[in-house]
Amino acid sequence: MKAECTDNKTFQLFEAGLLLGKLTYKSLFSYNAEITLTDSDSYVVKPVGFFSTSIIVTKNETEIANLQMNWTGQIVVTFKDGQEYIFKAKGIFHNKYIIENNAEEKLIQFDPRFNWGKFNYNYDISYDKKPEDILFVLLGVMLQTIT
Repeated sequence: MKAECTDNKTFQLFEAGLLLGKLTYKSLFSYNAEITLTDSDSYVVKPVGFFSTSIIVTKNETEIANLQMNWTGQIVVTFKDGQEYIFKAKGIFHNKYIIENNAEEKLIQFDPRFNWGKFNYNYDISYDKKPEDILFVLLGVMLQTIT
């Protein structure tokens, strides 16, 4: 899987050349975004709280997930069904990012690649078991852009 930045505000998620979804920010300096999947599902991502310390994901104005940074610099992703995941940096220079479940099993790894010509990042995404939820993968791409 790959996430490619098409302009400074849009990331498209591809697998084997097929578009799976896209993440589009409302502006360059905002966490407000929209995630659109190829099956026409659309999600709104927006910061909440006095200092915008957490981010919520909604579909048709119903909260789907909450993203909150913890004291160790990791981001906890909590879905409404109670599932919780941890997004954190890995590697000697903290240049790779992973999403783990509560049992600390690595589910997805994101390897950023900087494109000097366009001055943006693209991401190679690897996993042992293919994620079924494309929203989950695009949230991982979004978390990299805010860390």
